[in-house]
Amino acid sequence: MVALRRVWILVPAAAVVGVGLVACQDPENGIGQGPTGGDDGPPVSTGALDSDVDSGLDDTQGTETPPPAAKSYFIAESMDFTGNDCSNTDVNEVSASLRAELDDDGWVGTRLTEGDTRPSDFIDADKRPFGEDHLKSDAVSLAVYAGHGWMDKIQWGTQDDAPTVEPPEKRCRAWFSEDIRLGSMAGGWAKAVALLTSCTGNLGCYESSLATSSATQIFAFNNSPLLWSNASGRFYRKSDHMSNRNAWITAMDNRPGQGKNSPVVYTRGTSEEQAIQIHRTARLSQIEQIPSDQATTWYAYTWVDHGLHGSCTPKMGDEDCVPVDD
Repeated sequence: MVALRRVWILVPAAAVVGVGLVACQDPENGIGQGPTGGDDGPPVSTGALDSDVDSGLDDTQGTETPPPAAKSYFIAESMDFTGNDCSNTDVNEVSASLRAELDDDGWVGTRLTEGDTRPSDFIDADKRPFGEDHLKSDAVSLAVYAGHGWMDKIQWGTQDDAPTVEPPEKRCRAWFSEDIRLGSMAGGWAKAVALLTSCTGNLGCYESSLATSSATQIFAFNNSPLLWSNASGRFYRKSDHMSNRNAWITAMDNRPGQGKNSPVVYTRGTSEEQAIQIHRTARLSQIEQIPSDQATTWYAYTWVDHGLHGSCTPKMGDEDCVPVDD
């Protein structure tokens, strides 16, 4: 039997906003149009990719980085949050099962943990001089972060110590509104993003968090979830015979112990019809068939609302939604 893992104690911050909370068992679905991935960076990848191309993790300077393999991944996970000026509650491992499933299915990629991964792995080089997402999280089709999170940021257990990292308080964290541009700008290859963190999926602030990236699908949580250690691998296995939307909800809804999680799936498209079609049918196991950003403006979402757990306190209003800086 897989051991029960308690994870994702929330980073203290401002309250959750902008979404009415009513406990329910059925998915709440929505469709909308708004500013998504609004940067005017270089063109991003489109269409299917050649599966026999290298992973795209190329640090060659002055040359064009080749496209990544269609089934390529970058996973970063922080569990130890003590002793490196990034203090928080330690959490348990939850991404190894996903890597095992991906490797077994022919994916290529890298999983970095603890001191081998830092915020710069997810920060865009066109936003911050120390950003390296074009070499890591945005140089692959699937980007995953497991660790602490909040509506506008994700936190690492290891501090970025490069001389160019400024200001100092950013060395433990990456902000969606200021730093993260997956699927666009430098790199520009990420099609899907999984955030095994707290509160990053809050839809009340999507314009300043999830929508700043141009990945076609983002999988996250509205609350501070508890996860089985094999939940991420189970999500991938289920995507072989059901849509990502249903696979994420099914694999992540059950919360060990009392209550349940509130998983969120967010999908982008160039039209209402395309957003809904991708939302209903896209499968992670067939990521080569998922389109990349093509100046998308429409979004669809599914949110299973079981209320909030941990320190996510609901608050109506938009004062806690962080403005986008561009």
